[in-house]
Amino acid sequence: MADRPEPDGRLAPAARALWTLEILGGGLFMVLIVFLVATPIRRHDGLAHTIATIGPWLLLAGVLVAAVVVPALRLSRWRWHLDDDELDLRHGTITEIRTIVPVARIQHVDIRRSLWAQIVGVAAVVVHTAAGTTEIPALTDAVAADVRDRLAGLIRTPDDD
Repeated sequence: MADRPEPDGRLAPAARALWTLEILGGGLFMVLIVFLVATPIRRHDGLAHTIATIGPWLLLAGVLVAAVVVPALRLSRWRWHLDDDELDLRHGTITEIRTIVPVARIQHVDIRRSLWAQIVGVAAVVVHTAAGTTEIPALTDAVAADVRDRLAGLIRTPDDD
């Protein structure tokens, strides 16, 4: 069996902003909770005081580093390709995940736009099969609509068998 070529489609550059907003949104909420919980603990002496004083700041630093590093890595690794027979996806920063979805197995396709995605102008194409869902997370609105329409046309095509 010949090696399958790597998918060549890329996500929208705004995916980086989307993932940064998602990390900052969740991370800063978590930092706020940790600061609130740590406040009464800082009144104690010893190790508890030290952890309650330094811990929230370390968490904040970790969130800020993650907001810069993780989106850049994710964007550099995400690839996709659609042809008449299959949707081919490759992603993952530490563990590479390669997903092949046969078009014949697709039941329906959606476009999803979270609040953050709407803000940065991207959309996810969600493909549903009997086995579950697969998505291309951050395409421009126009590309997402094109992919959805192309898949919808392909899944309406009767089998040639």
